[in-house]
Amino acid sequence: MTPDELQKLYESLEAEEKTLKEQLNRIANKNPAVKGDYQIRVPNYGDEDDENTQEVVDLDRNLALEREFEDKLREIEKTKEKIKNGTYGKCENCSVEINESRLKVRPASTLCVKCAESAQLA
Repeated sequence: MTPDELQKLYESLEAEEKTLKEQLNRIANKNPAVKGDYQIRVPNYGDEDDENTQEVVDLDRNLALEREFEDKLREIEKTKEKIKNGTYGKCENCSVEINESRLKVRPASTLCVKCAESAQLA
């Protein structure tokens, strides 16, 4: 990738990171003890059975969202760090350059197609 393409990717990752953090802040609080970790806020709609049921449903959904958002944030942070230190686009398994078309589809790719396929078969 050209330096301009890497810069655009970096900026895109930063925008996505900001959006994910905003979404997380709607359902969780930052965990002050662990960097990058959030703690879900437990909804409290009332004491009636139907309100308690809705609390459980929303809590379950928010826990899944929290995990998904945190995983995506870690991917973004790792990708941004690789761009900064010049190692972006190299397979973590075999060190070959990852195909540029693969990186455009999934910028956080850490494996080349061959290694990714091998990992899925294992």
